[in-house]
Amino acid sequence: MAPAPTLRRRWPARLLAPLLACVLPAAAAERAPGVVYRCTSPQGAVALQDAPCPAGHRSERREIAAFAPPAAPAEAPAAAPTQGGTGAGAAEPPASAASPTAPPSTTAADAGGSPPRIEFGPAEPAAPRPLSMPPPLWRCTDLNGKDRLVDAYDPQPRCVPLSVLGVDLSRAPPAAATLCRWVEDPCVELSGEAACAAWKERLDVAESALRQAFSDTAAERRRERDRARAVLESDCGG
Repeated sequence: MAPAPTLRRRWPARLLAPLLACVLPAAAAERAPGVVYRCTSPQGAVALQDAPCPAGHRSERREIAAFAPPAAPAEAPAAAPTQGGTGAGAAEPPASAASPTAPPSTTAADAGGSPPRIEFGPAEPAAPRPLSMPPPLWRCTDLNGKDRLVDAYDPQPRCVPLSVLGVDLSRAPPAAATLCRWVEDPCVELSGEAACAAWKERLDVAESALRQAFSDTAAERRRERDRARAVLESDCGG
């Protein structure tokens, strides 16, 4: 009686590949080589197994070499100190110590010397105090060309007889002598530097009027002078 054939387990390639992915790293960690058989049946089916292929199958034997983890890099041996710093085997000083730009370890004050001298540049001139705008004034000119400075627009509208305006009434009836024409003085507003110049002019006029004032008008002239002087000092820089 013939002996019963030995049954060997065959693993399909699609199932054996993941298994080998888990088994082979563990075997490699133990540094043991592995053998894999690639078996091809007469019908063309391919299987990977860890035992020899059965009879009638085309067999390919492959060995998988074990691998070891990379070795840690060896540390460089420390240089032995030598006597005399100028020999060929003398250890070179670190870069930080040899750098010419390294700061000194001690200061002049630590070494007992005089403290460093600090130079100060010339002081910057103080910024001029900003001036506020002076109160505006109006310069009005009458028909005779005389100017006057007023605090508010005041053209002084009035009815001037035609004869004063130079109208010839010699051939007009007598009633024409009472005819007149409304006129206004042209006035120009002054502001900024022009206003400061006008306030200086008003101060000169107020001081002159105060010197010539009588006792009943001296107080009013003094108030005008003081007001003009205050405006010049506060808004026009004196």
